[in-house]
Formats: sequence, structure tokens, C-alpha cells
Amino acid sequence: MSSSPTVRTATPADHPELVRIWRRAVEATHTFLTPADVDEIEHEVRTAALPALAVTVAQRDDGTPVGWIGVHGDRVEALFVDPSAHRLGVGSTLLTTATDGLAQVELDVNEQNPSALAFYERHGFVRTGRSDRDGRGRPFPLLHLRRGPSRLPEPTDPAPSTSALLLTYVDFFRVRVLARYAELSVPDRTTSRLPTGWSPAELVHHLCCMERRWLEWGFVDADLPDPWADHVDGRWQLPPGVTVDGLADALAAQGRRTREIAESVGAGAVGLPSARWRGAAPGTIERTLLHVVQEYARHLGHLDIVVELATGAAGE
Repeated sequence: MSSSPTVRTATPADHPELVRIWRRAVEATHTFLTPADVDEIEHEVRTAALPALAVTVAQRDDGTPVGWIGVHGDRVEALFVDPSAHRLGVGSTLLTTATDGLAQVELDVNEQNPSALAFYERHGFVRTGRSDRDGRGRPFPLLHLRRGPSRLPEPTDPAPSTSALLLTYVDFFRVRVLARYAELSVPDRTTSRLPTGWSPAELVHHLCCMERRWLEWGFVDADLPDPWADHVDGRWQLPPGVTVDGLADALAAQGRRTREIAESVGAGAVGLPSARWRGAAPGTIERTLLHVVQEYARHLGHLDIVVELATGAAGE
């Protein structure tokens, strides 16, 4: 194989070989699975995963596939490389090719596969949560990972519109908040270290509600049952039913909703009249996103201080 593997879009004719690559890779790296587990999951890969995903193949110089990646939207659902091509840059090439241009990328990795976790962390992914079982309810813990914009936009970076640029800023700060939050132990997430009394979990919940208030309630006048669920008597709180484990996923989901709304209304759009504006004329999408940016920037600084107090790890 050449120094840089070539990639192409998979065809249905590739599927049998891609399943074989999957099996060889899993047997080499997923030693926690029994042969019966592998057989069961292989059936799912063949009949459900491959037909449903956008699949990119890496191949040798003679056209033989040596790895593949399957993506659905902004999620990487599968990435497997034949053991004969490990540590040759195949996985990195596939990941870069398949996710180029995405504002953020999410994926799950088996907790019992530390080499895969290390690979994704080298490519800028951070842990945002954990599940005790996989998506089929099997007892194989999953770590939830996310990669967002790796740096703040520079003034010279091209952007199709001001709203698109502001979305990039919001994405960057949200990912930084999630990364810092993920550095904390569960007890530290619910512990206050400042005289004002708020906990990191309450801060993350506030940011989620803040985005929802401005974009859903404010901009498109969605019917929210309790838009101020993050506040009681002027301070942040976690209402009943909101769990610490689900906060990171909720904030990420709210980010996807923010982008969906901003991209659907277009540059220069004005929000619908709603109670969010408190009787004033609704703002434009640009003014709304700018306000969200400053909320994130301020509270990321607050979170940096708390994480440093809890762990000794300084922020930016």
C-alpha cells in the first residue's frame, strides 16, 4: 500500500468484504466480546448498519479494501481497519475524509477498547458522557465522544454570512464547556466551590435552557412548558427529572437545534413576536446568536475557575 491510502465511496458490492474487515478488526481489538457476541453483532452490521450508512472505503494500490467508515449525519457510527493495515494512517485518513467540513462530530466507543479511545482523543475528541450498556442493551459500556471546532475563528477566516460565523463561535464555546465539564468527577459536577453556590451541573443546565429560550422560545415562538426551569428564586437549579448524567447530551442536542433554527431562517431573519422579547421588537438572528456567544464565553470562564479548583487543571 502506498504511503497515503486512497479512499472512495463504497458500493453494495463492497459489503461482503467490508463485513470481513469488520470481523477481523473486532476479533483483534474487541477481546471482551464472546464469539456469540461477534456473530450477533456481525448480523447487525451486514443487514442494518452497512445499508443505512454513508460508507467510505480505504483501499490498497490494487483496489483491495483495507478499512471503512460509516457516517450518518454528524455521527460516526463505524470505523474499522483490517489488522494488517493498523498504524499505517488508514483510520486517520478515513476519519478526516468522512468528517471534513462538519461543524461537530459525535461517536461512541467501547470503554473496553482503550486503543480506540486513545485514537479518537488524539484526533481532538473529548468525552461527554458514558452509558453502562450499548445501543442494544448489551452490557458493554460506551463512552460518548464529541469533537467540535478546534479553535476560535480568526478574523481572516472565510464565512458565508455573519450568522454562520457566529454559529461557529457558539459551537466552539459549547464544545469547550462540555470538555471542561467532562474533566470533573460526578461528585465535583454537583459540588459548589464558590460563595454564590452554583454547581457545574447547574451551569451546564443553565446554558441549555438559555439556548432554548433564545432560539426556540424567542426566535421561533415554540411552546415551552417552563422556559425558566433553570432558575428558582434568582439562582440556578436542577429541576426534578433532570439528571447529571444526561446534561452533556442535552446541551449537545440543544446545540443541534440552535444550528437547525439558525440555518433554516437564514441571514438577517427577524424572530417571531414572543414573550422572550418582553414587549420589545424581536431581534435578528445575528443579534440573538451574538448574545448566546457572550453567555457561553462568560460561563466558560466561570467553569474554568471551578475546574481548576477541583482538579488543578487550568483552562485557557
